[in-house]
Amino acid sequence: MNDSQETLAADRHRLLREHVMSEIAAEAAQAAQTAQAKAPRSRRRLVWLVASPVAVGAVAAVTLVVPGGHESGSGPAGPGTPTVSVSSAATSASAPATSASPTAPVSPTTSASPSPVVSPTDAAGLLARAAQAAASRPDPHARSGQFTYQRLLMDGDLESRRERRMWFSVDGRSEGLIVDPGMRSPQGDDRNPWPAALSKAEGAPKEASFSTQTYEFLASLPTDPERLLQALLDADRSKMVAGMPMTKELRYQIAFGDVQMAFMNVTAPPAVRAALMQAAAKLPGTSVVADEVDAAGRHGVAVVGMNGTMRVSLIFDTTTGAFLGVREVLLKDLPPVGADGLPPVGEPSPGANKGKGYTHSSAVFEAGIVDHAGDGLQG
Repeated sequence: MNDSQETLAADRHRLLREHVMSEIAAEAAQAAQTAQAKAPRSRRRLVWLVASPVAVGAVAAVTLVVPGGHESGSGPAGPGTPTVSVSSAATSASAPATSASPTAPVSPTTSASPSPVVSPTDAAGLLARAAQAAASRPDPHARSGQFTYQRLLMDGDLESRRERRMWFSVDGRSEGLIVDPGMRSPQGDDRNPWPAALSKAEGAPKEASFSTQTYEFLASLPTDPERLLQALLDADRSKMVAGMPMTKELRYQIAFGDVQMAFMNVTAPPAVRAALMQAAAKLPGTSVVADEVDAAGRHGVAVVGMNGTMRVSLIFDTTTGAFLGVREVLLKDLPPVGADGLPPVGEPSPGANKGKGYTHSSAVFEAGIVDHAGDGLQG
């Protein structure tokens, strides 16, 4: 049995176990009600409630939302060290309610013990919770003339570990900017004017599309995962595969690459981000992995697919739904794709590709909307 089959069997085992525990809890609750009805005195019983992944995600979103379009904290670009900066507005919004007056009588019959909430452990449940939390984040209401901004850590076998900052025009009418010490510009510095404005892009369409994405274009997409999935599959790809047969597998991989670009480069409004996460997981040839690690050592749930010669993991925080980063591994360094067509799991074996295997990973520390290319997030 291959690794993917073992993982699937383990997920089914967890689901079965959770279902059985839920049935036991229901029977215990009914037995408690029956005993209470028969007994002359009321008795306190603890009932364990199993919340759905959607409900858990909604609770997490209320207490962990960071306003102003911040995706994650502004911590240093080091492994496992990013900190989350929450503004005073977010702190006050998530602060506990004022306690009752000391003189106010509290009846024991009206107080309720907090019920433990069981978080999902299976990959699908974790992704559902992350998507719900992502959709609940505040919409930054980006305007034409503004820029999306990301500050992230880049690392890989064939590159130096470094910080990158990126600005992309919201409407595509202005030139973007990437500041990265690993990318030298024609002027010899680390400031790279890219991408070009749509009106000046050579050989590219003069309007935004899946292949020339802008924030405004992504904002126009459906927020229903099924409709968004269909839009990804129906998009015209003829110019991308000129002279090549458009197979179903190739169409699926191009669609997954479009989702990858949306998260890695442009970002999107919260509701669209959530739909993109779910649509990617519905694409044939993709799978969901419960635990993947970004360049900073942070763990999250990942949608894993194949993009050309690479196995690509898009990693999301399971509580906040924030995009953590990407991990790419060269497919030829991994076991062959199985009959199910899903990406192989695991890491390259020692000595793969003559000891020069290729992996690349990133970790997003900040993401949001700013007024000018070169601006950082405020607050």
